[in-house]
Amino acid sequence: MPQSNPRVEKTVEVPERVVGGLLARSPSYPGPCAQYGQSASLGNGRLTAFSQTKGKTPLVIGLLAKDSTYDGLPYEPPTSGIWCYDKDGDGAVDQHRECTGGHERSLRLNPEFRERVDSPFTYVLANWNPMGHMPPHVWDVAHFDVHFYMNPEAERLAIRPGPCPQLTNCDDYRKGKVLPAAKYLHPDYKDTDAVEPGMGNHLVDTTAPEFHGAKFTSSFIYGTWNGRVTFYEPMVNLTQYNGLRSGAIDDRCVPMKLPRAYERSGWYPTRYCMRHRDNRAETVTSIEGFVYRTAS
Repeated sequence: MPQSNPRVEKTVEVPERVVGGLLARSPSYPGPCAQYGQSASLGNGRLTAFSQTKGKTPLVIGLLAKDSTYDGLPYEPPTSGIWCYDKDGDGAVDQHRECTGGHERSLRLNPEFRERVDSPFTYVLANWNPMGHMPPHVWDVAHFDVHFYMNPEAERLAIRPGPCPQLTNCDDYRKGKVLPAAKYLHPDYKDTDAVEPGMGNHLVDTTAPEFHGAKFTSSFIYGTWNGRVTFYEPMVNLTQYNGLRSGAIDDRCVPMKLPRAYERSGWYPTRYCMRHRDNRAETVTSIEGFVYRTAS
């Protein structure tokens, strides 16, 4: 990225020995130039969906968050008020007990990526949860849910709020309880009744450290809807992002537990990553390590 015009990006190859200095002195970043998708404000900053590819091969699909985002995050009310239901029938909606989903931002990936790359992922849904969510004493701390969606957004938006578990419409709740065939899921992932309006079901790795006494840092969820896998979701504790941008926590990638079969052919990730770009004052939450899978 030319320092004289930081709005113009150009992919260049340089010797490995000069990479560190280049990243320190300019707004450059590793890998080919990004294809930017939709962007939206949150807090004092912005969230942006992006992708990086080599030819028609995806390298990174991710969410950028400017550091200033974390300095002005909304805490009250705890949600955007999109997914609410008057469950007690008193004629009013309690933002703390009768709304779900946190503060959400839906961001489509760049159209060129969606047209050229044979991968099912089309948009990123970022949810800021200032009070966390179920289960208690595990994920009830401030964190982000970063969903990488594969099914049409219209299908997601049609999952209605209602009186069934997690404030879901009961007909839709039953659809959410229809799970994909076992071969499309890793056996450690279980249905814990986490069907949510505007999202779908969330299958949880019950062997994760936070379910066995450790503190929640980040975790990975598979999303499903009406018998299909519909999203991949890294969840990241706010303390992790604050640690990344302060330098107290190092960048890291976490391997995903993968299924043994895939419903649709295409490029799928094998890990999720959390990084900070000091020279650009932004965090990156991404899925990476793509491998081409053939449907079976």
